[in-house]
Amino acid sequence: MKSVPRLEVSQEAGHRRIRVSGEWVLYVLLDPQCSALKQVQALVFAADDIWDLTAVERLDSGGALILWRVWGGKRPQYAAGLERHSSWFERLEAIRLQRPPPPKPFLRPGELLHRLGANIAAFGHQFYEILLLVGQFFVDLWHCVENPRLFPLRELSATIFRAGAQSVFLLAFLGVLIGLVLTWEIAGNLVQFGLNQQVINAVGLAFTRELGPFIAALVLVGRIGSSTTAGIGAMRITEETDALRAFGVSPTLRVVMPKVLGMTIAMPLMVVWTDFWGILGGVYLSETQLGVTWQMWLKWFPGAVPVDDFFIGITKGAIFGFLIGISSAYYGLTAPPDTQGLTRHITRSVVVGLSLILIIESAAGFMTSGVAL
Repeated sequence: MKSVPRLEVSQEAGHRRIRVSGEWVLYVLLDPQCSALKQVQALVFAADDIWDLTAVERLDSGGALILWRVWGGKRPQYAAGLERHSSWFERLEAIRLQRPPPPKPFLRPGELLHRLGANIAAFGHQFYEILLLVGQFFVDLWHCVENPRLFPLRELSATIFRAGAQSVFLLAFLGVLIGLVLTWEIAGNLVQFGLNQQVINAVGLAFTRELGPFIAALVLVGRIGSSTTAGIGAMRITEETDALRAFGVSPTLRVVMPKVLGMTIAMPLMVVWTDFWGILGGVYLSETQLGVTWQMWLKWFPGAVPVDDFFIGITKGAIFGFLIGISSAYYGLTAPPDTQGLTRHITRSVVVGLSLILIIESAAGFMTSGVAL
């Protein structure tokens, strides 16, 4: 049978004496018929109070927390029988609850400039470290050329397989879908002006020069870039990179170089594959909607799409693969050895990879438009 918790307050020699008795456990204290909880919460703590806990039969974490809050987060100066339940209060003393910081006011101009300068300096530092990683990549590549037995062929082939072979169905689906949509969008204008055969020029140039590399790069940065950052970051968490250094093996040679080189090799192949399926989607819809047969495509396509534009798309794909591999490897190598930091660096890897793709696409577009002018 449970003992009802009680709280008795009396005066003794000019001091208040508070006697606690019974079972101070949470499920008993929360009983509506129990008045001890309301009594103890109504107390105003004083430093000279005399607390008597000798009659406490049971005390759990809930009861100890209630008394601890009444005491203001510290043990009272006079407390008899406290040593019997010291384990609970030792745990409460070890807990340091941090209050959330107050909201920061609006930044003053000086603070805003300071933060802007710090961000610019951090960007410059990351750019410098990425350049160092690029240099290290070429050093490792040349070292493997001079010593072919050190070339990590297995890691290279695995990266090419993951980046290329495992993405063929996704790239084919996206290529056909975008080819259908692109042809459908331009079909109305071409029919209006009687320029049905111009669909060959529009779809062919769009895919071989712009859409093919761009779609393949989006798939690469989303599937392989993020997984590369996660894999290298996980190696840091499990201290595998430190183990490689302990055995005298360069982590950049065994981990970074084959991944970057594999993406650089796989991307041109992915671009050609995406171009093929995108143009195939355009062929199908133009034949059904515009009356442009596949025989007309075979006849007019070589003249509509110059070989230079085809190689421009392949070159852009190789550049995209190299940049995505370098950025994903960098953020994997610099990821903090914890899950939260690794997640943050995976996000940065994808964002930086997409930004580099857009920058290269924009720069190539401005250069070609300038040449055309």
